[in-house]
Amino acid sequence: MTARIARITLADHVEANVLVLEAESADGWESVVSGCFVPLRCAGFEPRFSGRMEHTPLGDGLSVSLVTTSGTSADRTERLAARANADDLHLSLQRSSAGIVSQDGRAASVRPGSVTVYATDRPYYLDYSWPRQQQLIVQVSRSSLALPQRMTEAATARLAVPGGTRALAAHNLFSYVATLPDGVGSRQVAETARDLARVMIRSSFDDGTAVPRTAGGLRHAVQEFLRAHATDRGLDMERVARRHFVSRRRLYQVFEQAGLSPATFLRSERLRLAARTLADLRASARTVEQIGYASGFGDPSTFTRAFRRMYGCTPRDYRAAALAG
Repeated sequence: MTARIARITLADHVEANVLVLEAESADGWESVVSGCFVPLRCAGFEPRFSGRMEHTPLGDGLSVSLVTTSGTSADRTERLAARANADDLHLSLQRSSAGIVSQDGRAASVRPGSVTVYATDRPYYLDYSWPRQQQLIVQVSRSSLALPQRMTEAATARLAVPGGTRALAAHNLFSYVATLPDGVGSRQVAETARDLARVMIRSSFDDGTAVPRTAGGLRHAVQEFLRAHATDRGLDMERVARRHFVSRRRLYQVFEQAGLSPATFLRSERLRLAARTLADLRASARTVEQIGYASGFGDPSTFTRAFRRMYGCTPRDYRAAALAG
């Protein structure tokens, strides 16, 4: 087994250790998983097994891990679960391949995009024997979420998080922890991740209207909404505020704390979308004006002025240079 530690210095000068561990044997991988999560018994390894764990502690009772393996299974036995000294939940996003998660006599089949919730203080079984596995896992203390016990119990009893509009809250959590923000203090990052985890669980039991409480959580949820709706030309900040059950003033306030405004963020997303399209050979038959409209801009002159400010040239010149290159 090999290991290395990468250090990321956050804005408040607290160092967060990202532990990167790799294993090529059953014993080695069992040690990696048990050390980063909870003790597990691993079995069913694929021939020429390889596994990689990128583990990021974010504070007491909270961590994020990206797990990549060539295929295996893991068993949290009754004996091991009986020794649990924590009340952690695993919120797991299946990023590639397929698998099965089992706990308390229930089982959920997972595929890319599936989200499961299971408790570490009870036995569970993970069948990830299909090749090319990857999971993004948030391990969080149940008590730190400050949710009703009946809600967290019901979440683990159901295992799988529902799809549809309720899945948006899960997307917000995992899009945040997949690329933790630069220049943000470790305490604030942990607070935001925990807030988004709380919203994900609450949203899975109602109509998906639960919203983050923290400024970081609300800002991230709004940013993801703006990315998804960047091409809507009729989108205005009043509608965005209503969608997230806050006032327009509160909406601008949480963006100002990060030196942004929601309108500026939306314009930047539209410009990035336009730039990608302009540089795409498959879109060469579309005019610059058509690309501007398709990216959410209401008229060509506004599009050209905004594009020049961000990229230092007109959309037409940008396209010519990109396609020539």
